[in-house]
Amino acid sequence: MKKVFPLIFLFILPLFLVGCGTKKFQLQDYMSEITTSYYQAEGEGLNISLSVGQREIDYKVDGLHGATCGFSLFEIKFDNILEENTINISVIIDGKDYSLVLEHNPVNNTYMGDLGFAISNDSSVQVKVEGQTLNLTNVSDNFAVSSDEALEKASVVLIDELASCYNNGNFCGECYLKILNEQNGSFNELFWCFRLVCSQGIKYDVVINVQTGEVVGVNL
Repeated sequence: MKKVFPLIFLFILPLFLVGCGTKKFQLQDYMSEITTSYYQAEGEGLNISLSVGQREIDYKVDGLHGATCGFSLFEIKFDNILEENTINISVIIDGKDYSLVLEHNPVNNTYMGDLGFAISNDSSVQVKVEGQTLNLTNVSDNFAVSSDEALEKASVVLIDELASCYNNGNFCGECYLKILNEQNGSFNELFWCFRLVCSQGIKYDVVINVQTGEVVGVNL
């Protein structure tokens, strides 16, 4: 059975994961994607979310961490499935206009598109789509568990797995931290989803409630 270690192991982990005896292990140095701000809005027949953070420029889930850049990823889910492969939206960030093309994602029937940079945590965001104008709210401001705290919790749960990715003075893996939006009728709840991918192709997942901090799922 998987052991859940006490918080003190957060401080032990960097002590034994040391590259060549010169640099302490920092999980943040191996984040191939991390969401730090999350916006939402609900319109007539649709829901919009906006994830903001940093991710790999050459985005590959291959267990190797590369250089990163900022992103602001819009995702729109319609109550009724549209026939179009792409839709156009207008975005206003702090009073500046942008045009953005969203592409259909057949996996979850949403439309997605990235501005190509990370907006500020306190930015005002307005979206015009399908004849509606919606103001997005930064709901992550009200999370009881921040992205840094989610990483700490995931590090505790996956302490053995993180150690197993460390080989010959190098951490051979990459990590992801995203927001998981679970919607079902009137149910709408958000979770932090942390994924560890080792270079051997092994993947581990931890799901954490953004409000309670409870670890609600572990996939080993």
